[in-house]
Amino acid sequence: MSNTKNHALKLASVVMVVIFATFMGCKNSPTDPAADSTTDKAAMEKIVLEDSAISSFEANYNEEGMMEMDGPMGIVGVSTDIFPVRIGRKITSVTRTFTMNELSDTTAEGNLKLVFTGNLLIGITKDTSTKTIDSVISKPFETTCERNIKFVKVANTTHPQLNWRVSSSSVTKGGTNSPNIYIKSVKAYLPSGDSLYITDPLNYYFSHGLGKMKPMPFIAMNQEITIVVEVYSAYSTSDFVTLNHGGGPGMGMKNHRGKGKFVLVSDDGKGNKVYSQTFRTPPAMGHSHTVIDAMPAQVLTDDTAPVESSDWGFPYIVK
Repeated sequence: MSNTKNHALKLASVVMVVIFATFMGCKNSPTDPAADSTTDKAAMEKIVLEDSAISSFEANYNEEGMMEMDGPMGIVGVSTDIFPVRIGRKITSVTRTFTMNELSDTTAEGNLKLVFTGNLLIGITKDTSTKTIDSVISKPFETTCERNIKFVKVANTTHPQLNWRVSSSSVTKGGTNSPNIYIKSVKAYLPSGDSLYITDPLNYYFSHGLGKMKPMPFIAMNQEITIVVEVYSAYSTSDFVTLNHGGGPGMGMKNHRGKGKFVLVSDDGKGNKVYSQTFRTPPAMGHSHTVIDAMPAQVLTDDTAPVESSDWGFPYIVK
């Protein structure tokens, strides 16, 4: 009887030790709400990087190599007999920096800066009657693109990531920051009859479902959108202005990414040029992005010319 009692006491002691250890383990667990030490800034950065409307810019900017154009290239040789037939950016690294500019009890504002390092790949031919690539020119480049983001506080839990939501984000602006070529304005004519007119991209915001900003465009599949771009260029020749579109964070959207060249509409002879292009939304639902890229023609046709570019982009949702 005494042995049985002693055995029971020992078993009870072991159980108490296990329960105490389990309790301490749970108390120190990083998933426990009381132990969440994530700062508001870190939480907002994670929210931004996981937002499909924002990340869809990268999905279209990084072309992962040379892309077929939706239409003719329309470029002739300048200083050498180089005739490009395919072109694309291949990004080798991206540095993402999120900065908190303002923070109050209920709202916040931040900035996301993306520094892309990579190579511009240009497939060239000496026979303009074919699209057979004879060789590939690779030009290193570095571009910086940024957008502003506004947040609203929706809860007061112990998890900062559950407390904040993106209320709106601006149009993306960037490039090589060359004074020789830059985008001045973008007009987009939507199938609904609505239109966008952007002259100050970092102060042109689209709502993410919260707040009173302009709603993000919702566009049905296979619908036409016309974009008109005003560009300043210090060069007399027609520039190489392109649009990347249709790609998104998911693999399904990525397969529908396209690239097309703008057509020169007018040139006042003082560096102010207007280009236009019409494209179709992809046959897949999800978040996507336009990426408008303006480069001087010699970037493609002169193998000694450095990369110069100006880039703007805005999101849309295919429904």
